[in-house]
Amino acid sequence: MKRNIFLFLLLIISVNLSSQINVVSKKIFLDSLNREATPENYIYTRVITNYSQKSARYVVTDFYKNGRKKMTGTTLDRDVLKKDGEFICYYKSGAKESVVNYSDDHKSGKEINWYENQTKKSEKQNIWDSKTKKSQTLILNFWDQNKNQTVTDGNGDYEESEGFVTQKGSIKDGLKQGSWEGNDSFRKTTFVDNYDRGILISGVSVDDKNIKTTYASLSEKATGKKSSKLKQ
Repeated sequence: MKRNIFLFLLLIISVNLSSQINVVSKKIFLDSLNREATPENYIYTRVITNYSQKSARYVVTDFYKNGRKKMTGTTLDRDVLKKDGEFICYYKSGAKESVVNYSDDHKSGKEINWYENQTKKSEKQNIWDSKTKKSQTLILNFWDQNKNQTVTDGNGDYEESEGFVTQKGSIKDGLKQGSWEGNDSFRKTTFVDNYDRGILISGVSVDDKNIKTTYASLSEKATGKKSSKLKQ
């Protein structure tokens, strides 16, 4: 009888502890585009560890399905990811991918990236002006996968892959300069952009239906404001 009472009390304590943990933290299922998903079709999970506590920052950690960390850092909003402070990202293998600093959801300060074999990929300096609401990224140093340094002290040839976009071109004084070629696997387009001291001044993209889109700014590129059909 005493044993049954002890087991019952132990069960109550376990349930209470579990409910307290669930109150403190919140788990969200995400798809490949970081949109909220269901437990049946998720790609990542996100845990806000101090969700129920009123705080200036909330610790947020994303996990791969294999249980390894994908990203960890702090957010200013517990319901919307608003990065602030240092964020560390990891490859699915567990190897470190990047260390990036944020200020009010904008990259600010030094950024370091690694290849999955842990050789250094790039060093960048992110500049965020909270008054003008303008940001700028300086490419300081870059190494290709063969460990060849192709950008030194802000000058050289650079290539990058971010999300669905892959592109390459020249860097001068840390900024994109001249003609840059690339492709967007999500939009199924190839493009050629022209930069002057990091500012996009013109560009043209072609999609899989042979539709050409011209643009004169990043906003036009994003919205596809100007377009025409290429001649066969």
